[in-house]
Amino acid sequence: PPPVPCPMAPCPRYLSGYIGATQRVKSVMARRPPPLRTVKSGLGRLAATVVGPSTELTEVAHRSPTRIIPIGTSAVQRAGAALAAVSSYGGGMVRGDGQELHVAVDEGAKLGLVTQGATRIYRRSGYLSSSPSNAAVSASALDNDNANADTCRATLHATIKANGLLVVAPDPLVPFSQSSFAQRQTFELDADASLVLVDWFGAGRVVSGERWDFDFLSSRCDLMFVGNKDPFLIESLSLDRRQGNIHSQEDPFCFTAGPAARFDAFASVILHGSAVEEVSKRFEALSKGLAGEFTRVRSSGGNHVENDTSIGHDLTLGGRVLLGFSKVEHYECSESQKPNESTYVARLATTTNEDMYRVLHDCMLPLKEEFGTEFYKDRIHGSSAYKQVNGFDVPNNKHEKIRQAKCIPQESTATKSPRSIAASSILGGHASWCAFMLADSGLPTGSFAHSAGIESASQLGLFGPPSNPELSLVSKYINAATRSAVQAITPFVFAGHSLSTLSGENLDDRFHDWCRLDRFAHAALAANGPGCKASLDQGHGILRVAIQWLESDAKTNAQSAEAVAMLRRIQKEIDDSPATTGHIGPLFGLIGGFLGIDSDVTCRVLGYCTARDMISAAVRLNLVGPIAGVTVLHCANEAVDDGIMHATSSIADNSESTGVDDVSAALKNVATCSPVVESIHPTHDMLAVPLFRT
Repeated sequence: PPPVPCPMAPCPRYLSGYIGATQRVKSVMARRPPPLRTVKSGLGRLAATVVGPSTELTEVAHRSPTRIIPIGTSAVQRAGAALAAVSSYGGGMVRGDGQELHVAVDEGAKLGLVTQGATRIYRRSGYLSSSPSNAAVSASALDNDNANADTCRATLHATIKANGLLVVAPDPLVPFSQSSFAQRQTFELDADASLVLVDWFGAGRVVSGERWDFDFLSSRCDLMFVGNKDPFLIESLSLDRRQGNIHSQEDPFCFTAGPAARFDAFASVILHGSAVEEVSKRFEALSKGLAGEFTRVRSSGGNHVENDTSIGHDLTLGGRVLLGFSKVEHYECSESQKPNESTYVARLATTTNEDMYRVLHDCMLPLKEEFGTEFYKDRIHGSSAYKQVNGFDVPNNKHEKIRQAKCIPQESTATKSPRSIAASSILGGHASWCAFMLADSGLPTGSFAHSAGIESASQLGLFGPPSNPELSLVSKYINAATRSAVQAITPFVFAGHSLSTLSGENLDDRFHDWCRLDRFAHAALAANGPGCKASLDQGHGILRVAIQWLESDAKTNAQSAEAVAMLRRIQKEIDDSPATTGHIGPLFGLIGGFLGIDSDVTCRVLGYCTARDMISAAVRLNLVGPIAGVTVLHCANEAVDDGIMHATSSIADNSESTGVDDVSAALKNVATCSPVVESIHPTHDMLAVPLFRT
């Protein structure tokens, strides 16, 4: 049957005097976003087209509770751009609310999307913390309206044509205590298109004592080129306080890195295209300037710069700011197909929303020429509320003591829940021997050349004075980084493991499935430059070792011979094709399956290796002693279990699946869970005197 038309409310003309006439709207009907489906949520549709010398909003439609308000100031009109604010009744979302936006930016058009204020995610009613029905909602739940009635959901799909520019600059999302929110954003980019996306979360009602006290928070952004079905960049975050032992911990995601580093805001900024190159340069310069306050940084030409604090010295901040900046390598394209535009990702962690406003405003100043207005300028408070203390500008207000008194994390004394992941399958037989070999520190895969951001955190002073680092802070960082890394890599290990069941007739299909899986892995890791390089180094190392390992049985074992043929084909593809990179997750899962190791055990072995390598780095950096490192490694077991448990909660017994498509639900939920760690790690490339490769 034909779809039921949605009761869309056109924007009043007095709010959008410069919107094109009706005949101009009809002329761009062919370029409209797809029709909105009928759902029980707020809907919005927005289209920007070049008309004469300027950009006009040729379509503005919305349905309650979503509102789209064009901002037709004279400054914006003189700049030839269009600006609109997205809001909702009540300034936020309540239980089960949804919002679906479709945005189209035509060729050469310039569109800015802002919000009227912070988007509040209100607490769920009838909350029962121990109820099984309150299970985590994954990103795939956005495709299923009945997945979880309590979760607020938001989707944004945007298409940007050639030479078009889209800036998405919202205020922070503020999750209240016991709230649940999932967000999915997809951007299809044409050649020479440009994009600035700010994805920003606050800690909640900090003054009231609610600091990162939500139940579930998930956000994923996919960037893809028009005509490609797979994204070239996946920026994803999933924080679930109801999985495993996380609900009994005060700060499981490491938002407090020390007494002077309590982060109450986190943002990911994605920058793509030539129109935003100056913005990218400002983010990179500020990242080096902030790191230069604590350690020697490397200049763009490779020369060492000792404590260059001149960059960003005019920026008044109220506390510690972490800014990691990475360039995305487009390995998924051949050299002839690589886009001319560059892609960058900046990850920020700040102690207050005010600091985030100041950083974003300063770095996005070059966009004033394109839009005639300064993004976030009206959100910055006067500098009189700040005073200089120990090299930082610290808020001087009556709420500071209340915030500190209510939000200082304490060690939890709650009873730990029993682990649900069994390891009984590793107790004997050939598979267990292979698992022991994979976990052996003597396996020449180059894993000890990487520090997982520990060296960056140490040089930035987040563990205390270098001469006397605090063991508790080091241990907390290792647990958070381990949990985040294992949660992000587990879906790829499971998917790679499912491809190890080979037969002659489907070898080609399995190979192509693995190549597609590897491209997904690169898209998920590309935003973290050092982490991406570490994954590639270790993937190439384990592939080289596995080929020699399995060749010893290939002459007498037909299955081993097929495995070697598959691995050699992958190695040749990595050498010959820039589209295939060879990341550790898909390869480790595939090799574990070839060796006959159970998929759960394969994930746990890789989780153990991840934690072991971090502790080894901490020992060599003299942050912990060898004996103390044993205790830290023992405690990291819970972090590994939590990461695996969260990642596998959406796989639903797909360990016996026979292809990537069968575990696509798991790949949709690939996400990290420690934003502060993800902000620290990319700064490794700026260190002037690093001990580790990444």
